[in-house]
Amino acid sequence: MSSPSTTNPFLAPKLLQTTTLLVTGLSSGISLSLSVFVTPRLLESPTPLMLRQWRHTYALGAATMPLTAVAAGAAYAWLALRAPGPRGRALLTAAAALTAGIVPYTWACMLGVNKRLVEKEREVAALEKGGAELTAEEEIGAKGLVDFWGMLNLGRAGMLIAGTACGLAATVF
Repeated sequence: MSSPSTTNPFLAPKLLQTTTLLVTGLSSGISLSLSVFVTPRLLESPTPLMLRQWRHTYALGAATMPLTAVAAGAAYAWLALRAPGPRGRALLTAAAALTAGIVPYTWACMLGVNKRLVEKEREVAALEKGGAELTAEEEIGAKGLVDFWGMLNLGRAGMLIAGTACGLAATVF
């Protein structure tokens, strides 16, 4: 019995293209939601709770998003190599670069803020354990870091949205 990919040589690339568009579209929505919906709700929370929730959200994203972005970027690159024309090739190459590009963007633009937030969460947990309270200045600083993280994360969301749009344009046009 022959497999679908041997009976129709165009089926496997179409399935990969569809799956990759779905993955990058979902990743775009998740990333945008972190900045637009989650960050404002975090900022409404008391600082110790806000920092714990940010750390849990960050840990989940760090465990899933980079691998997803690199896999989708690799899929777009593979599709670009097999694209029949220069326009599709260019769009899929752009989709690959934008999608996988969130990893170096995170390292270059967000790593410092991420480290500061993780450290701030540890400091606040230690203060709470010792019965001490945060000063107003410490609370403002922590909330400012979370807000700044949300703004920087919009860059990642924008890259994923643009990558998805390029992948979709290569499919449609």
